Amino acid sequence: MKPYDAKERSALGHLVAQFMGAMHRYDAGRTLPLMHAAKLTTPQLAVLEFVRRPRTVSAVAVHVGLSRPAASQMIDKLVRRQLVLRSEGHVDRRERAVELSAKGKALLERIAAARAVRFEASLAVLPALVAAKFEAVLVEVSAELDKALPPAAVPGRRKGRNL
Repeated sequence: MKPYDAKERSALGHLVAQFMGAMHRYDAGRTLPLMHAAKLTTPQLAVLEFVRRPRTVSAVAVHVGLSRPAASQMIDKLVRRQLVLRSEGHVDRRERAVELSAKGKALLERIAAARAVRFEASLAVLPALVAAKFEAVLVEVSAELDKALPPAAVPGRRKGRNL
């Protein structure tokens, strides 16, 4: 199998963007009411998704593109709403670990279930053969992406590792 060159990756990136655009057009704003009902901003939702596995405050800041103090303030709001838990690092007590609470997990599950219903409805227009091919490709791509993910910033590890 030949390597996938930059031009092909660019074309693939554009196809994925085109696909996501079609999904969003079909969705026609149904995601916003879900987030509004949960009183979540887009960056807060990104943080909740990111801290499914325990992360450092610094890793959260990098992930959402905020300064560490701004990320810490956002995390404070999520802690007050009992959506995340914050604790001391195991090795360095100055380091703070952030992870989902049971309430945060339940909220993400509700959002994921609602998204799945919307995606299922939007993809229902596909012919069965196309849907089956798409499913097979998504399974394979998801597995490859999961394997390629860099290790998470795990609280308690020394700086420079797994950030």
